[in-house]
Amino acid sequence: MATSLEPEEQKGPLIVKADHYGGQDSISQKYSPHRRELFRQHFRKLCYQDAPGPREALTQLWELCHQWLRPECHTKEQILDLLVLEQFLSILPRDLQAWVQAHHPETGEEAVTVLEDLERELDEPPKQVPANSERQDTLLDKLAPLRRPHESLTIQLHPKKTQQEQESGEPQRNDIHLHQ
Repeated sequence: MATSLEPEEQKGPLIVKADHYGGQDSISQKYSPHRRELFRQHFRKLCYQDAPGPREALTQLWELCHQWLRPECHTKEQILDLLVLEQFLSILPRDLQAWVQAHHPETGEEAVTVLEDLERELDEPPKQVPANSERQDTLLDKLAPLRRPHESLTIQLHPKKTQQEQESGEPQRNDIHLHQ
């Protein structure tokens, strides 16, 4: 993908053939968040050994950086936000990183909102649901990737009293406890 143009020689917007990254036709697809993420990954993972020489390696980095950050379309503020978002995601624990990335935030503010929403969900008081309910499974599935070995996570889901419990007055223990 090396070109003869050096970064300092470039006069106008950088144009790179789309066939290098899937040949998307429409402008909206060409600059979608998904494609921007692909360019970011290519930029971050480029290996010096993959380039024929230092000039080509620098040129490839320059092109990938332009494709990712698109300085011809984004303001300095937007570019800074993309860089800060990337760094913010990189400092998160892996499970939270995966959770946030699954929501495809485009700004640091959106990433924080995703985390705050998750925090609120996890801080809600225990819900009363039947032990075999789908809602319970959904909550447990949501929490499973968030558990870390160094932390203890306890969830208590208290099912509604059964008719037998109400008549006998003796509770049946169906509490669910997750400990790691």
